[in-house]
Amino acid sequence: MKPNSTLPGVLAAACVASCCFNNLAHAHFGHEDDLGITNSPTHSAASKLSPAAAQANLKHAIAAASAGQNTPPLLFDPKALVKPITEMTGILSDGSKATVYKIVVRSLPPDHETGPWSPVTIKDQGGYWEDTVDKKIHRVDGDYLRLLNTRGWDMFDADGTVHRTRNRTEFDKVARQELGGWTFAQAKSNGVVNSVIELKPVEQIVTLFLPKNPKAAASPTMLRQARFSPRSGVGISLNGVRFFPPEPVNRITAFHNLAPLDPHGGHTGFGHEYHYHRAPSVMENDASGKIVGFALDGFAIRGPTEPDGSQPKNLDAINGHDHDGLGYHYHVSSSWPYILGGFKGPLGTAALGDAEVCDATRQTGGGPPGGGGGRGGNPRPGPPGGGPPPRN
Repeated sequence: MKPNSTLPGVLAAACVASCCFNNLAHAHFGHEDDLGITNSPTHSAASKLSPAAAQANLKHAIAAASAGQNTPPLLFDPKALVKPITEMTGILSDGSKATVYKIVVRSLPPDHETGPWSPVTIKDQGGYWEDTVDKKIHRVDGDYLRLLNTRGWDMFDADGTVHRTRNRTEFDKVARQELGGWTFAQAKSNGVVNSVIELKPVEQIVTLFLPKNPKAAASPTMLRQARFSPRSGVGISLNGVRFFPPEPVNRITAFHNLAPLDPHGGHTGFGHEYHYHRAPSVMENDASGKIVGFALDGFAIRGPTEPDGSQPKNLDAINGHDHDGLGYHYHVSSSWPYILGGFKGPLGTAALGDAEVCDATRQTGGGPPGGGGGRGGNPRPGPPGGGPPPRN
């Protein structure tokens, strides 16, 4: 797994306003040569390009950037769009007015199936999970669940049936206990522990407003300090699926639970939406260096390599750089922060449905989207009817 350009649902009431990632901590998913990848998808080095192909790819990328071809109307998968991308005037997060792209998408990927996440029995295979102890990426299967049981977890029955969330009611209990700050004892009595967390995602219609002509701020905003709509995540893939920040693995495992990612790097969030924590191009070892999406500030997000197949060099603190006439762009990777570490410029925003107003300054309160927030993230307020567990 190894893993410009201008830009071009209901998050369950667990988190409906902006997200402030002041407590976003490094979730060291790590490179496979650092961590020792175990049973993961294609975790060999990214496929090598021939010198001729590498040079051709780079020339094509530079030409496309020079010709203004790296824009959403030309790059997004048409099957992901509810309607053609349009332009309008909006207000960015710094209060400035700017022309923004209005992109209305379906939240489910048109180009691949979602899942699997949890195995049904210990004879089956589920998704992928970073172990917080050995720092390796494991396939969630019988071997890994047995390993967890040696640490005092209880992940399957005597007949091999894996403990997992089986419906929306159980899944929503996880949101309440994680975001409500429950103790393990409270969750054991009234919530969900020792389980693989999964839910089939629902399709949502989401409108993202992204700057047409992204501009650099005086200094980048690090992910921990960024405030943005939980419906937007940190950006969007060209197939319409949103990119989210690193998952809060410590908050999840505090209840002896797992929330695996599928082979494409995604899972279902607390708003019942599908989103990516890793880019598919990373999971698939794509060495094309193509644009894979756009960040909320409008700058392009490229794959884990340059167009010539080489590893990105001189990346800044937020995983971006500008070179060879490609314009400023981010690179996804197999190590933290996986998608991007912050934002180069002021942000657009997002809303459920076919929204008509773009005002990124109207963000208040909030917590991490879809269970996002990073390793060790602090608990957030729970959904309506949530908060403390019921009294016995």
